[in-house]
Amino acid sequence: MTPKDDVLERWISQARKGYFEMLLLSRLQAGRAYGYQIVASLKRAPGFEALAEGTIYPVLARMKKDGLVTAEWVATDAGAPRKYYTTTAFGADVLTEMRRVWKRMGDVLDNQGMDS
Repeated sequence: MTPKDDVLERWISQARKGYFEMLLLSRLQAGRAYGYQIVASLKRAPGFEALAEGTIYPVLARMKKDGLVTAEWVATDAGAPRKYYTTTAFGADVLTEMRRVWKRMGDVLDNQGMDS
């Protein structure tokens, strides 16, 4: 591994932590989902290709405690019931603010060096 790879790997790890909740909220705002569905969606995001299903549950539990999501057990015709998560109105509002901050950060990065 080169020094550049090492630096980028650490940076990507920190970035991933920073936008994980935003990705979760965004996925759930698109519609209720259970753990496996959420993980399958998030694996399409850069840096989350190897996301393990168990990784999301502590975050979802914290988000539920914070009032960002709700959880509901739903019986299925085949197999055990599944716990479905949904974004609350408060969670949708927080997601809107997260996206606004994310966009502002991107705008700042895009405009750096242009104001001489």
